[in-house]
Amino acid sequence: MRFYCTTIKTKLFLPTFFALFFSFFAKAQTSTSSPYSRFGPGRLENTGYASNMAMGGCYTAYQNDTLIPLFINQGNPASYATNRITTFEIGGRASSTNFTSNSDGSVKKVNSGFNYISLAVPIKRNMGLAFGLLPFSNVGYNSTTYGNVDSVGQVQYNYKGTGGINQAFMGFAIRPFEKSLRSFYRTNRYKALRDSSEYRIIRHKKFWLRALSSLSLGTNINFLYGTIDYYSYAYYPYNYGTVFNTKQYTETIVHDAYFQGGAQMAFDIDSIGKRDLKNNIKIILGYSVSLPKKVSATQTEVGYTFSSQSNGIEQPFDTFAYKPSYKGSINIPLMHSIGIGIKSGDKLTILLDGGFQQWSKYSFFGDNQKLRDLYKGSIGIQYLPSRTAIGTLAYLKRINYRIGARYNTGYIVLNDKSISEYAFSAGIGLPAGGGRFKLFTMLNISAEYGVYGTTQNNLIQEKYYRFVLGLTFNDRWFIKTRYD
Repeated sequence: MRFYCTTIKTKLFLPTFFALFFSFFAKAQTSTSSPYSRFGPGRLENTGYASNMAMGGCYTAYQNDTLIPLFINQGNPASYATNRITTFEIGGRASSTNFTSNSDGSVKKVNSGFNYISLAVPIKRNMGLAFGLLPFSNVGYNSTTYGNVDSVGQVQYNYKGTGGINQAFMGFAIRPFEKSLRSFYRTNRYKALRDSSEYRIIRHKKFWLRALSSLSLGTNINFLYGTIDYYSYAYYPYNYGTVFNTKQYTETIVHDAYFQGGAQMAFDIDSIGKRDLKNNIKIILGYSVSLPKKVSATQTEVGYTFSSQSNGIEQPFDTFAYKPSYKGSINIPLMHSIGIGIKSGDKLTILLDGGFQQWSKYSFFGDNQKLRDLYKGSIGIQYLPSRTAIGTLAYLKRINYRIGARYNTGYIVLNDKSISEYAFSAGIGLPAGGGRFKLFTMLNISAEYGVYGTTQNNLIQEKYYRFVLGLTFNDRWFIKTRYD
C-alpha cells in the first residue's frame, strides 16, 4: 500500500514575497542622471539579473539544467520550462557615473535603488510559470543652456526630467515534445536493434529526438506602468519683482501591456555515441522577440509664467497653456535577439548574444524623435571549478566565476555622432548552503565598467561603474513523500 503526503513550504515565504512585490510595484524605479535619458522612453535598462549581467548581459541562450541552484531568466521566457524547483530572485544596484564634456569639465553622480524581484514555479515536469517586476527605462536629467534674446539679454534655459517606466511580467513556458524521447526509448524496435548493425540509424534518430524534446517555447505578458515628468524653464534677467519667467510641465502616465516570446533548444554533441555526460558538450540555441506595440498613455500639459521669490519659491502669475488628461500612445518598437550557448559539462559556459531593435519606428504622442535602429552584441563566460568539491579550499572551487563584455550602437544621433555604449563586466556567485529538501541560496555579485556617449562635437561622455547585488533562493515547496 502507498501513502502520499504533500508539504507546502509557503506559510512565511508567500506573504513576504507579495509584500515586497506590491511595495516594488508602487516604487520600482531606479534613478539615472544621464542627459541622454531625455530621448526616447529614457535610459533603457539592461535585460537580466545579477548573474547574467556579470556575463555581458547575455540572456537569449541562458538556460537552467538539472544542477542546483537554478535561476530566473526573464529575458527569454522559454527558459521557465527548465525550472525544476521554486526559484525566487531579488536584487538591487548602485552606480557611480562621471559626466565629461570638453566645454564644461566633469561632474560625478551616484545613483542606487531596488532593481528586481521575481518568482518562478514549475507546474509540471515540462512546464514553468514566472512573474515579477523590474525597470524598463529611467528618466533623470537636469541640463542648463544660455541664449541671447533681443531687447532682453541673456536668458537661462533649464530642462529637467524625472521618473521612468517599469514592467510587471507574467510568463509561461512549455516543452511540448519532451515525452518524445522517453516514448522512443520504450519502443520494442529500439530495444531490439540497439545492439545490431542498424543501431547507427537509431542512434541518429535518438539525437534529433533529444534536440526536439528539449525545445521549449515561452511567452511573457509585460505590463508597462509608470510616470515620466518633463520640465522646461526660461529665466529672464533682472526679473526680481516682475513676471517674466516661464515654466512648462508635461506629465505622461504609461499603462498598457505588450507581448514577448522566446524559444530555446539544446542538444549534447557527445550524446550521439557516449553515455558519459560528465564532459559532454552541450549546445543551446535561443531566440527572443518583443512585438511592436502602441502603448496607451495619458498626458497632461501645463504652462505658466512666474516670478522667483527671494526664498526660492515660485509665484505663479498667468497660465498660458493647459491641456489635461488627453490620451495618446508611445510606439514601442520590434526587438529581436538570437543567442548561442556552449557548455562543457557543468564547469564551463560560454554565451553569445546578438540583437536588433527597430527604434526608427519609435514615436511619443505622434513625435517620431528621429531615432535610429539599434544593434547590439555581447559575450559572457562562466566557470565553476568543481560543484562537489570537498576538503581544503573546497568553497573557492564551488564559486561561480563570471566575465563578459557588451556593445550597442545606441539609438540616438546628436551633432552627427552616434551615442553608442560598450561595457566590461565581471562577477561571482557565492553558494550559501543547501541540501536535499532544503533551501538553496546563492549570492550573486556583479560589477561593470562602461562608457556611454562621446565628448566629440560638444557632447557628453559618461563613464560609469555599476554594481548589482542579487540573491537567488531555490526551495522545494511541494514534496511528495511515498511509503510502500
